Amino acid sequence: MNDVHIYERQSMSENVKSAARVLDILEYFGTSDGPKYLKDVVQALGFPKSSTLMLLRTLEARGYLDRGADDRYLFNPAFRGSAHGWVGGHLLTLARAAEPVMRGLVDELQETTVLAVLTPELDVRIVSSLTSPLVIRYDLSKTTMLPAYCSALGQAMLAFSRTEDVERYIARCTFEPLTEHTITEPVVLRQRLDEIRARGWSLHDEERVSGASGAAVPIFNAAGDVAAGLNIATVTERFQKKRDMIVAGLREGAETIMQKLRGGYRDGASGLTDAQARVGS
Repeated sequence: MNDVHIYERQSMSENVKSAARVLDILEYFGTSDGPKYLKDVVQALGFPKSSTLMLLRTLEARGYLDRGADDRYLFNPAFRGSAHGWVGGHLLTLARAAEPVMRGLVDELQETTVLAVLTPELDVRIVSSLTSPLVIRYDLSKTTMLPAYCSALGQAMLAFSRTEDVERYIARCTFEPLTEHTITEPVVLRQRLDEIRARGWSLHDEERVSGASGAAVPIFNAAGDVAAGLNIATVTERFQKKRDMIVAGLREGAETIMQKLRGGYRDGASGLTDAQARVGS
């Protein structure tokens, strides 16, 4: 009888592990840009190659993933449920926590507010955005991805990411000059990230789009890792007038979202890290 109970517990544990891995794979594809090889998934998630292949084939058979002739897998477009792509799992939890905060910021400041996360490649994936009600405005309602090196969101999240991850990103970044204000040198980006890390938030002055500026703050999970970024963006003239109010609103909003999420990521984590304190202070 004891052997039967042990077998049942082991079987249950394996089933739970497989279910968790399926969700991890779905969230990986939901936050990634473009098709991925089996090796990409294995490297990103750290799963065994054989079981990962079985799970990918199962998700393909069920219609969640498409597989191309080159054996690369891609999230089925039918399951991308919003303008910014598929939102489920921890992203759905994050979006739900942030939505009332974002709505409050739009009502108060009348400017576009954006929630985003970093992809495994450290690009910026937009989770949700609420557009300014004003006629002249910054609109990201149809945008799903942004480059990290030249966006307020990307810089805010990169500044608090692991150094080795940031260096890998810098090594592959093309630093394309999108405007005359775009950062195009790795050393300048590193300096910018140091500045953001010291004060807790990023400023963005026409680095990606001429005439558009904004600010962003990181959102940390209970373990102290960067979970997302919160951004307010507008036309440069209005941003210059509202800058202090925008930064204050973002810091307060990030703290509110972190309070909602606190305890939901890792057991035993409590209190604010130094970085979280800088964002909320």
